[in-house]
Amino acid sequence: MSLDDVLESPRLMMKLSFPPVMLQLMEEACKPEPDFAVLGKIISMDPALSTTILNLVNSPFYGLSQEITDFKRAAVVLGTRELLNLAVTVTYQKHICTNLQNDDYKVYHDWMLTVWGAISAQLIASRICPEQADKVYLCCLLKDISLLFLRCAAPGELPDEISKDSVTRSCPGQPEAENDIWGMNHGALSQLLLTRWKMNNLDCPALQHHHALDEIDSFDSPTQAMILATRWAEMELGNSTTPFNVLQFEVQLQRSLDMDEEAIEGFREVCRTKFQSMLKILGISESGGDAHFYNYSIKSLQSSYFLSLELLTAEGGVDSIARIIGRHLKLSWDITGWELALKSPHTDKYRFYRVADGEDLEVVVSNCPMDEIPWQRRGSGNAEDIFSRNVLFGRFRFDPKLLPAADRKSLKLYFRFIGQAYEHYCAKQHLLEDRAEILETLPLGVASLDSQGDLIDMNEEMVRLLGGASISGTKNFNELFKLGLGSGMGASWAAFLSDESRKSFSKIVCVSLRTGGMPRDACLYVSAYKQERGGEKLVSVVMEDIREMSESQIQALKQRDFLEGLVDSMRDVVLTVDKRGHITYASSRFSKIFLGRNIFEIASPSETYTGHWGLDMFGREKTVVEVLLKRTETSGRPFEFVISKLAGPGEKSLIVARDLTAIRRLEDRLKRQAVFDGLTDLFNHTQFNTLLAREINRSKRTGRPVGLLFFDLDGFKTVNDTEGHQVGDEVLRGVGDILRNELRSGMDFPCRYGGDEFGIIVTEVRAETLEKIGNRIRLRVEKKFSGKVTISGGLTVLKEGDTSDVMLNRADKATYEAKNLGGNVLVWAE
Repeated sequence: MSLDDVLESPRLMMKLSFPPVMLQLMEEACKPEPDFAVLGKIISMDPALSTTILNLVNSPFYGLSQEITDFKRAAVVLGTRELLNLAVTVTYQKHICTNLQNDDYKVYHDWMLTVWGAISAQLIASRICPEQADKVYLCCLLKDISLLFLRCAAPGELPDEISKDSVTRSCPGQPEAENDIWGMNHGALSQLLLTRWKMNNLDCPALQHHHALDEIDSFDSPTQAMILATRWAEMELGNSTTPFNVLQFEVQLQRSLDMDEEAIEGFREVCRTKFQSMLKILGISESGGDAHFYNYSIKSLQSSYFLSLELLTAEGGVDSIARIIGRHLKLSWDITGWELALKSPHTDKYRFYRVADGEDLEVVVSNCPMDEIPWQRRGSGNAEDIFSRNVLFGRFRFDPKLLPAADRKSLKLYFRFIGQAYEHYCAKQHLLEDRAEILETLPLGVASLDSQGDLIDMNEEMVRLLGGASISGTKNFNELFKLGLGSGMGASWAAFLSDESRKSFSKIVCVSLRTGGMPRDACLYVSAYKQERGGEKLVSVVMEDIREMSESQIQALKQRDFLEGLVDSMRDVVLTVDKRGHITYASSRFSKIFLGRNIFEIASPSETYTGHWGLDMFGREKTVVEVLLKRTETSGRPFEFVISKLAGPGEKSLIVARDLTAIRRLEDRLKRQAVFDGLTDLFNHTQFNTLLAREINRSKRTGRPVGLLFFDLDGFKTVNDTEGHQVGDEVLRGVGDILRNELRSGMDFPCRYGGDEFGIIVTEVRAETLEKIGNRIRLRVEKKFSGKVTISGGLTVLKEGDTSDVMLNRADKATYEAKNLGGNVLVWAE
């Protein structure tokens, strides 16, 4: 069943549609000024609703000095709008809890997120857009109605990314999944449902953006209030929320509302009091209270955060983490006896520590499953689990008898921060320590250089291989190499550093090592790789002593390096392919593009190739074929393949591919020069004669008329003599532009006959139309050059027995007549 099917089903749409009381309340809520008489009448219809609202009015949140027993008094004290918001909230809660509990779904966690979101949205809006605070409250209250509706009516339509136990908590990838499945996000779907349920008056454009925290600055104030409130609810009520994120959001909230820490704490207190009062009156248990961050002050969050930060810079392995935690326990809670299990950064096993009162840290066992740890302290009441993102990173046990309740609460919060900090340590710092230790123990010299080849750092083995050069103060790696080994890296090293396209370097150097004692001959294999980290270009160098290799192996490596250098220096692409056409080797510049692909997928023969295109080409001694080779371009580029069969096992073939792009461009340029005039881009003198003869023959064959306009430029010589030949060239180009714009492409052929003479062959034209075309061109030329340059021309149409010479001669004579008439005129040859 699709979402459209759900929305078109009257039975399913009724599952969470609102009762008449709710609709009447919402209709009143959407009015600019709610009518208390109408509100009182609606509420009085439901005695339970009346009782609940009065209980909320008299709850600790409002702090009234006298108990209020009737709605009229409540409206005077709190205002009709506030009373209406309470009525809507209570009715809404009763409605969704009744429907969703019948579906075996515990809605309480989602309801708590909804309540905190609505309360905080109103509070934030009262600061940044007070005139819309009540509307923001209602919109935020109903923002997730679509998710609750689908959980009740069609849970199969919820994306897999959404938790089926708490549908209103946002999950990674949820917006994309919603748009893929529904074609909209759940905020837009909520607005659609409200319209279907006759709540047309509640227009909440902010609904579809209430999770857009990263784009908050681009929205209006009511939308910003809803965005902040939505995230605030998830942070404060998060059982699995990472505590670092909670504190970061509190800071963001301060900046967004331009409030200091004390003022934000006051906001939290208001939200917390109203939230807890509402839960209590509605009979909702505040389960897992210590897991909710709103039960802790910002200062206590900060205190635990700053303590946990020490783990992020710890050095000395997991033992150092246990020592840091022990120091925190002693200084902050005076706990001197405890047991601690910490998960290995690499496995699911744990390292177990114990500290007896007044004694040092003892490592009891290492690499032990959690259920086999030999705890001395038992019982769930003296344990704190260390979690992050639902992963158990450790467990702490102690004697809680001497610890006051307030300290126990702060200890619980501390270990929540420790969980996230230890996760970061395992992922980053411990990994760095492992890498550093491995680099120091490897029998390889490893160095890090900048893009210019200057040394940044190196391990102990590299120091040993370079001998005393490491203390010379020289930074350039090539110079260090010379000092320590008596031989440089060669010109290929400088080429590698300067050529950005070269990503790797390798070389075998036979030297005399001075690593203590008598010098000894050795061969070093040096390889280097370019990398980019954090926007900075670096070079990693690895050097290995290969003295245990045989002389023949060393010579083979030297020969391989020489041949690879030779191939890489070629401008042609060198490939080897197996008998199925798969590319097994490609020149290093092209290896990332071609290696592993099939030659028949990336190359296709040109139109001029008449042979068979297939695997049998690899069976011949030599084949030459022109192809279109696809690198990254879709259309491909022209290459010439020279395919040769390789001797030896494997049935491989060698392909040397020469790029023909430059040759083809030259050919195209030469062809164009043979057809077009280089200055005006019109057909040239030769093409004029060819085209005129062709069109005369076609006219005689088809009976369709052909006309000719031949003209030269009046005043052109004066322009050349007074303003220079460059201006004269601009005039000729301008005439060419006019002819191309005024004539029919493919039917009329404008030509530069020579100098300032032009001829236009016009096909399928009668005499009167030819004259109109000619005068249109004449007037365009006169206007473009303000009368300084005009045209004098002759017009003629093809007559029986005409040749191209006869027709041209007739038009040329008419041109002279036009000149004699004073110019800027067209004359018919007849």
